[in-house]
Amino acid sequence: MIQHYIFLGIVSTMAMLLLYAIIKNNEILSRKMKMFFTYAILGTIIVTLCEIGTYFFEKPYMDFRLESLFCNVIGFSISPFIPVFMALSFCNADYSKLKIWVFPATLNMILIVLSPFFDLMFSISVDNIYTRGPWFFIYVLSYVWGILLLVYETIRLKKRYQTKNSFVLYFLLLFIIFGTSIQVILPTVHTTWICISLAITIYYAYFCEICEKFDVQTYLLNRRAYNCEVERVAESSQATILIFDVDEFKEINDTYGHQFGDECLYTVACCIKDVFQNIGLCYRIGGDEFCVISKVTDETIILDAKKMFLKKIANCKEKDRKLPNVSIGHGFYKKGLCRVDEAIKNADEQLYSFKKLQKVNADEHGY
Repeated sequence: MIQHYIFLGIVSTMAMLLLYAIIKNNEILSRKMKMFFTYAILGTIIVTLCEIGTYFFEKPYMDFRLESLFCNVIGFSISPFIPVFMALSFCNADYSKLKIWVFPATLNMILIVLSPFFDLMFSISVDNIYTRGPWFFIYVLSYVWGILLLVYETIRLKKRYQTKNSFVLYFLLLFIIFGTSIQVILPTVHTTWICISLAITIYYAYFCEICEKFDVQTYLLNRRAYNCEVERVAESSQATILIFDVDEFKEINDTYGHQFGDECLYTVACCIKDVFQNIGLCYRIGGDEFCVISKVTDETIILDAKKMFLKKIANCKEKDRKLPNVSIGHGFYKKGLCRVDEAIKNADEQLYSFKKLQKVNADEHGY
């Protein structure tokens, strides 16, 4: 059985090294995400090697006490940082919160380093027998803190991105909690780092999918995802397509700068997602163009959603008069009655009629 654990640990380490090489050469992930993913991977490799070391050195009445102490100190010190690094890799928190996030893990590290002298978190007798110390619960709490941070940021991630397979993240969290809990309850069953290795790999794959499907500036689905959805809509029975366009966006960029222009796009995207994400998928399909594709074709629901959206934009404009107006139009697709491209064309025509109306109103009121 011990040999099985050793081989699994070696395979896990090799997999992490391969993943590290892949991430290092990835040109899509942000610098922050690559950095914290790398920390989590290297931490997992070190802890896994230390765990393999304990298989060799924690043998009663063998002269490996110093080696056992070394493996336990390194392994227990680094372990709680790994879920924190995973959470930091995709969180939106600023670095001012970093000290709070890593404090429990740092306290655990200090106590672990002192344990060979004071038997606080663990002890290894002169006969090379390992036992947990009276303060071992601090290690458990610091590790649980890291898992809770990972859970919190995973839930925030799900809210940030509109993705159909977000349930995968919840199953992944359950997988991590289940795998790590087994080893806390049954110390001789070594499942934690195999589970963590698999979890890091799955998280990485999930983020690669997000990078391919989502616009990094607005967190809406991108043009590539839109094109795929339009093809799927053509095979469905019905749908509503809503098109949005930011009025005079070029003038906004020229007058107030591209940074303010980016802020405008993000504000508009947030308003679109807040109103429409419960009835459809939201996309950024061009520089200042957005789209919602919904399976809902009840015109009353669509018109109410449009009114709510325009009200949200108006509220944002009250807070910042520099924000532009947004024009909107919609078209209905029904299989057998019209094609998807005709529905998109109808939405465009309605949008431009709305845009002209807003311009006339603006000229009449002098703004």
